[in-house]
Amino acid sequence: MKLHFFLLFNVCVILFCETYLDFIVQQKCEWPSVKDNKNVLHAMILADTHLLGPIRGHWLDKLYREWHMRRSFQSSISLFNPDIIFVLGDLFDEGDLVDMQEFDSYVQRFQKYFNISHNIPLITVAGNHDVGFHYRLNEFFINRFEKHFNNTGVELYTLKDVHFVLINSMAMENDGCRYCTTAQQKLNKISDQLECLKKPSTCTDVNTLQAHKKYSRPILMQHFPTYRISDAACKEYEVQKFERYRENWEVLSKNSTVLLGKLLQPRLAFAGHSHYFCRSINSLGIEEYTVASFNWRNNINPSFLLASFTTDDYKVAKCNMLKQNIIFSVFVVLMIIYVAVLLYKIKKFIQTYFKKKS
Repeated sequence: MKLHFFLLFNVCVILFCETYLDFIVQQKCEWPSVKDNKNVLHAMILADTHLLGPIRGHWLDKLYREWHMRRSFQSSISLFNPDIIFVLGDLFDEGDLVDMQEFDSYVQRFQKYFNISHNIPLITVAGNHDVGFHYRLNEFFINRFEKHFNNTGVELYTLKDVHFVLINSMAMENDGCRYCTTAQQKLNKISDQLECLKKPSTCTDVNTLQAHKKYSRPILMQHFPTYRISDAACKEYEVQKFERYRENWEVLSKNSTVLLGKLLQPRLAFAGHSHYFCRSINSLGIEEYTVASFNWRNNINPSFLLASFTTDDYKVAKCNMLKQNIIFSVFVVLMIIYVAVLLYKIKKFIQTYFKKKS
């Protein structure tokens, strides 16, 4: 009977770890406060969910780690109820490799795991694992991602008078390709729209004035970080990589970064791609947050950001999720205890057996 009770205890501990521990860990997080709390926009920002695909993903890895992503996300929604959610690229691990059937399966899984109420916008930007690096960009990959998600290029998005510029990092190579040319044209248009909002009395663009209301310096949202030589620029970090970053592979190029600064004059930037958290002052002289991967497969200590925005202020807080090694440690301890109890029971049984024989 005692063994049965112990087994029940093990099951309860496992269920606790797999269902409620995420919720308890995230309760330590809270929205950062800003000066004007009445008109604040609360944004949850995550990146690099990397849902596994049929080529590189093992079914057990897919089952276990994606279960925890789902649990973590739903816990965060229940706790924080954000006004908006951003996913900064690489939703999928093999989005640029799979056929249409597998891609549709990807989309269904993403929508199932990151299910939210209809009144919370979920805004995505494309990552290199979603549509391919610059050299792999083509209409087929772009169109099928755009069919299910809301951004594959350069867009201006406004909520509560806070302006976000969503950017396809892979279209920022400035080499004259079709996607780069389109991105440049849209950046010029957004620059004109922001100038219009600066001078509403002389602006004749009625649509811009109606859609975006009043001017505030925009916030960059993209997959690649802006140009930096290495993670030596990070003021806060998890893993600091001192090897030199390659332009248009790990970070945007110098030229593209300068162009974004010249046209948009942003006040803040967010990106993903590196899989590890970094807060830096970028080459534009503004604060940039590189968001850690949301997936245990890429980072054993995943996290996301909670950001409070107004038109002239912001505060950002890093929210740590349940660490993978905590779960593994609990399971190892349970297994050791289970084996010890089992061996003890076997020993008692053998002693009793030979005692009766004698």
